[in-house]
Amino acid sequence: MFCKLTPAETTRMHQLLRGVADDPHAMEMQQFIQHGTVTTYEHCLRVARIAYWLNLRLHCRAREASLLRGAFLHDFYLYDWHCCHNITRWHGFKHPLVARYNAETVFQLNEAEKNIIQSHMWPLTITWLPRCREAVLVCLADKMSSAWETVMERRAAQPVWRQE
Repeated sequence: MFCKLTPAETTRMHQLLRGVADDPHAMEMQQFIQHGTVTTYEHCLRVARIAYWLNLRLHCRAREASLLRGAFLHDFYLYDWHCCHNITRWHGFKHPLVARYNAETVFQLNEAEKNIIQSHMWPLTITWLPRCREAVLVCLADKMSSAWETVMERRAAQPVWRQE
């Protein structure tokens, strides 16, 4: 994807995510597929990277630690939404609250991080508005990442048809 960070920015991002991205509960996200062949863990890390890149390149002055923590935990729901329809019915509408509940159970969250997680599906979840610049950036980054994963990752996995 186009959101390339410098080595120093990548190091800073990993420092700010230490204690969250390497937590055993967060590592469970590696067991679930998000879009195409991308795990929920990979998706959350990509959203964090895009949100961080947007913040730096657009000079948004968001609080970096809250931005990255909220971005990484935005899909911390810990189930496979592709099956188990008795619990995943209306997943798009409900999972932000499940992710927020799970994140609050495992981590100490500030108000910005709670808002990031709960509002990342806006405008689908119309009443849960992004109320800080960090939440707006994550909402945007999530849409960008999801579109990329859904279209480009699947396209890469598809066989190329040859014309004869």
